[in-house]
Amino acid sequence: MDRSIYEPLAPHEIRLLRFTPDDDLVADLERVVLHDAPPYIALSYTWGRAPYRKGRSLSAKYSITLNSQLFEVQENLHDALLYLVPEVRKKSCLLWVDAICINQSDVQERNTQILHMRYIYEHANMVFGWLGVPFSDEETSLATSIMRNFNIVLRDGLAEHNGNMNAVAAQISPSNKDIYPEPGTDCYKGWLGIREIFNQRYWKRIWIYQEATGTAPTRFCCGNEYFDTVLLNASVYMAHHFAEFGDIDFHFRDVARGPAFALSAFRDNGVCKYGDTLLELLEFLRTTESSEPRDKVYALLGFASDLSSSDIVPDYSRPLEEVYKDVVRFSLSRADSGLEILGHVTHPPADLEQEITRRSPFDFPSWVPDFREYIGPNPFCTKVLDGSWAYHACGSYTSHDAQIDGSKLTLLGMEIDHIATISSTWKTNVFSTAEVESWAPTTPDSIYHPTGQTMDEAFRITVLADMNVLTKSRGHMVDFELLNARGDGLTADQSDRRNKMNVALKTAGVRRLCWTKEGRVGLVPPTARVGDLLYILTGGQMIYMLRGKDTGTFRFVGEAYIHGIMDGEIFEKADVQLPQLEKVVLD
Repeated sequence: MDRSIYEPLAPHEIRLLRFTPDDDLVADLERVVLHDAPPYIALSYTWGRAPYRKGRSLSAKYSITLNSQLFEVQENLHDALLYLVPEVRKKSCLLWVDAICINQSDVQERNTQILHMRYIYEHANMVFGWLGVPFSDEETSLATSIMRNFNIVLRDGLAEHNGNMNAVAAQISPSNKDIYPEPGTDCYKGWLGIREIFNQRYWKRIWIYQEATGTAPTRFCCGNEYFDTVLLNASVYMAHHFAEFGDIDFHFRDVARGPAFALSAFRDNGVCKYGDTLLELLEFLRTTESSEPRDKVYALLGFASDLSSSDIVPDYSRPLEEVYKDVVRFSLSRADSGLEILGHVTHPPADLEQEITRRSPFDFPSWVPDFREYIGPNPFCTKVLDGSWAYHACGSYTSHDAQIDGSKLTLLGMEIDHIATISSTWKTNVFSTAEVESWAPTTPDSIYHPTGQTMDEAFRITVLADMNVLTKSRGHMVDFELLNARGDGLTADQSDRRNKMNVALKTAGVRRLCWTKEGRVGLVPPTARVGDLLYILTGGQMIYMLRGKDTGTFRFVGEAYIHGIMDGEIFEKADVQLPQLEKVVLD
């Protein structure tokens, strides 16, 4: 393909596609000023091959005519253009497509254009989210029909109960055959279609969180069928609601906790509901996918509220390790962040490695987060609702003196304990708590001496890290009896409590329970070993696990919750001689 079709862009210009009036994929590129662009539709899609290839040759090539030249495009994009360009023509709009409108071979242009992405999608007349050509036209058609039924049930229920969603949920049951997947019915086929739609790789892309969650109307297209964000929200709510019923077909349980649910939950009318700082966004979007690993950071620059344009500057020629170190440098530079960035460091244990499908060997310094796809624990929730620190393990040592020098991070801290015994790893499943329940102490009524509580109380607080991540408040313990009760036997308030507790319990997900030499119980990373050291680091809310190396430096293992010393208690015991602060070098 001849890249000479691209004329240089001024800093505030973009290109748009104007398709000819005929039925062919023939278009011209037009340069326009971003803030004065004509009506256009922005395309959101997955790069690469189509999700359902239906016997197409692996060697097949696809192209459009662009500025009177053949221009090669990828298979999935070609499918999207075949289906959607007629609608673009009908609406008398231009079209924006990243792979065509940005000169992908010009790194400097990519660096500049990426900063316009949020504005491009927020100010489009409409966003088309392309899910692909459907596997089954019948199931897809039934799926969109059932989505509309979901919305009618929820809309009418909210009107009847004055907006009380808990009351609406209490009345939605498997007896409603218009929405419940009874085997052998069209409704069941429709649910199969919903499952196929929501299992598409599209929903895992990190870029869709800028592209498809803003204020512009969004239409998700699967062949000739489509649905909007209202139907998306209704569908993921219903899937999550019915997943609580033990007799629902297992085929549909994964719909309730898939990436489409995450997208639906993310933003409401352009407002991020789970926080919009860089670290909050990195946490929420950690398991999303990107063919370009730098985009795990760069895709967030457009809507991270605490970033200025000079804090992290996109540069696709910069080594990946340095891009991820830039995040560490930025976080450490903020007085209110402390050592929060260390909570984003995960090292998957050997028994989970086979589950990692897209991961190159971990070759960064142990303190640098690898934001590529991973399996590991989420960071502990380190802010309560008013934005203040949730924990104060460091006591009055609330500031750090972190220094980065090449592959080394130097901090100040003190060793306070080490791991004596350790449990299995809980491979978290929101519908099963059997593994974490197996961690329970064998003498539940005996005294947990660090706090004076019973062992059972200390255990049930520890598995939540004394935190409800939804309400962002301390002072919680898990209720396993409520978690294991059938959903159809609960009141609306009990169901609401159970849902919140299920989310809170995910704190223990992909973690282990430990007991320390000093008799403390805690939650530790999956890679923790007996003998690993527990440190308090200045400026750090949590307890930090380190592993000594022959060089005198340390490997960073991860952050930990150790019950009874998370609020500076270790500094309050006058009869305990504490070690002196020492330099701690991580590499």
